[in-house]
Amino acid sequence: MAKIQKIKENINQKEYIKLMNSIRGNQTIRKNTKNNLLRTFCILYYTGLRLNELQQLLIKDIKELIKNSTVKIDIPKTKTQRKLFASNDFKKELNKIFDFSNEEDNNKIISKGSNKDKKTSINNIVFISQVNHHIKDILGIGFSSHSFRQGLITQMGSRGINTKIISKYIGHKDIKTTMRYITPCDNDIQNSIIR
Repeated sequence: MAKIQKIKENINQKEYIKLMNSIRGNQTIRKNTKNNLLRTFCILYYTGLRLNELQQLLIKDIKELIKNSTVKIDIPKTKTQRKLFASNDFKKELNKIFDFSNEEDNNKIISKGSNKDKKTSINNIVFISQVNHHIKDILGIGFSSHSFRQGLITQMGSRGINTKIISKYIGHKDIKTTMRYITPCDNDIQNSIIR
């Protein structure tokens, strides 16, 4: 018997707010883990980055993004650069979750420990597992870190934004890849019912 393919859910504003509030209110999560999760959810929501791309970001990248509303980052997976853009809302969120007085410019934004002089990277697999564990705990099994990327692409598509623009923004080399991500959410389908 063939395995049933499960529905992959999008993370949109409602889910994003639920994640952020849940992490902020959870007193059992260590301070550094909480900071890592808040930073992760915020940046994934506004940019659609992949987790391994996010882990490459440095404090100086975030400072530049806030200052100039844009920053170029290297994407190891595709061996390309991607330009991130920051709306005013995104910049406000970044300023809420980053305390730059305790950060060195060359520190990665996601790190182990809270000692500012000795921040080390978290293993990719451990970090991805940790993030997805919290997402599934809060939102349910249909969600993962990739739901941010899918949600952003789908939302841009439902607003009628040209697929080439979405593809360039999200960092896809092939527009066909972008098209596979655009999956209507329940509201889109319900609002389209004519009978």
